[in-house]
Amino acid sequence: MRKEPRGVAFWRILALSGGLMETSRISKIVSEDGSRKYSFTVPGDRRIEAAFFSVPGRERPNIACVSTQLGCAVGCPFCAATQAPFFRNLTKEEILFQVASILGDQDARKIFDAGFEVSFMGTGEPLANLRHLLDAIHQIHARYPQITRVSVSTAGPARRVDALTEAMPILPPVHLQISLHATSDETRRRLVPNAPGSIASLLRAARRFHSKTGDQVYLNYLLLKGINDSPADARWLAQLDREAFLIKLSALNEVAGIPSHLVAATMDEIRAFSRQLDDHQLPHKIFVGDGLDVHASCGQLAAVPREVEVHVTDAVARSQSHAA
Repeated sequence: MRKEPRGVAFWRILALSGGLMETSRISKIVSEDGSRKYSFTVPGDRRIEAAFFSVPGRERPNIACVSTQLGCAVGCPFCAATQAPFFRNLTKEEILFQVASILGDQDARKIFDAGFEVSFMGTGEPLANLRHLLDAIHQIHARYPQITRVSVSTAGPARRVDALTEAMPILPPVHLQISLHATSDETRRRLVPNAPGSIASLLRAARRFHSKTGDQVYLNYLLLKGINDSPADARWLAQLDREAFLIKLSALNEVAGIPSHLVAATMDEIRAFSRQLDDHQLPHKIFVGDGLDVHASCGQLAAVPREVEVHVTDAVARSQSHAA
């Protein structure tokens, strides 16, 4: 990656993040679909990755997807982050720095007007870093009151979801997503190996979050051939509380090193599974990732150096003036 000198923009964002973010480099690569993937160097020559997506048709079409940890200990075999060791939690300043940098790289006023959301779905398990996550959310609201929702995705376990629920309500409101991916504990232990506890206990905790906040919790379900795509899986999903939960089906995104037994369902197969859910009159949605060509989508961000052609941005400070 090409190293650029620190400019005035860098130091303005450094001040916004409390002066504690000692990144030495911000780099960016742009997808053919306009999505942007960012890399932030932190002490130890490690990198945080984040992304920006613009998805027409959504209530909040502009999304900043940011990381909360350097590495991830959950160990999902379909995720790039599992291929490197877990290093540490990110600080509030490091999380906020990602948001400020992404906003500074575009017309912030325009994306605020259209609708903007911060999604804590990058590298790491957000609820394993709950204190810094909540501190960052409070700071986001203080600096960018135009942001009306943040999303948090978690693998659990239940006690972490309950800890988040206890902290509610906060501003901006939190939309919760659960990395479910299976209908049996045995299968989920294979797909989400370091998330202890049963599916039943995790869903009970998610229902408590729904009861307190009114938020409909999304259950993320990565469809894999021969593993979680059977008619019995569809029937199990169909018995879930439809007021509390919404199923979000998705495809396996390309990641180097995925075990050979994990085979992605094709889009035709995902639609066929979707029709089974329709037969059970189960509300659900199919999620299609963006930024796939630059490995910016779900499961593709990783906290390790990657050789890519990058375009360095030093426009990261514009967000503060647009947020005023």
